[in-house]
Amino acid sequence: MVTFYIVRHGQTLLNQLDRAQGWADSPLTTQGQQAAKNLGKTLSSVMFQVAYTSDTIRAFDTAKLVLEECGQPAIEIFQDSRLREWCLGAMEAEKNSVFIQNVSTWLGGVHFPEMNKRLPEVAEAIRQHDTTGLAESFEQISKRLKSFLVDAASSLPDDSNVLIVTHAFSMKTLIYLFDLGKIDQFSQINNAGSIRLLFDGQIFRIG
Repeated sequence: MVTFYIVRHGQTLLNQLDRAQGWADSPLTTQGQQAAKNLGKTLSSVMFQVAYTSDTIRAFDTAKLVLEECGQPAIEIFQDSRLREWCLGAMEAEKNSVFIQNVSTWLGGVHFPEMNKRLPEVAEAIRQHDTTGLAESFEQISKRLKSFLVDAASSLPDDSNVLIVTHAFSMKTLIYLFDLGKIDQFSQINNAGSIRLLFDGQIFRIG
């Protein structure tokens, strides 16, 4: 059994400013750094074999702080663009209230918790209304995330523990793909929040 400890990065400047943050990047705040350290203490009993993050500063710095705090600073951290957050296109760094209202309107007035059950539609609405041409379809997002997991799992021995630092919508995508029945439990994924994804050699499931 390979166990992936999948973590959302700590609070960033854009989070603090209540701005939407996809491919846009910003540094961790002091609060975000402390949350990463606290998570490291919580995970101090887990022996990691490797760590992966998206290719963002906020994800890499979170992983570094987690590993330092759990006493494993020598664990190598690999960055992989497949672990990126959803691209929000023209709404990158937009006020969260505006971003959520726009998506809600495009989907016919649904409330935010309902959006979690309709992630493919959310992604498509963002893509259709994007003016930059950067936003991805849900299929593209799913394909890159699955590709990463398959590659990572196939390169690891059984009983490996893997730290992954990524982003909220990417984490929700994994829950939607592998254990949709649990999506309501993760309506809100806080900064430095985490989930476990288990791989038994055949299937992935949320643990």
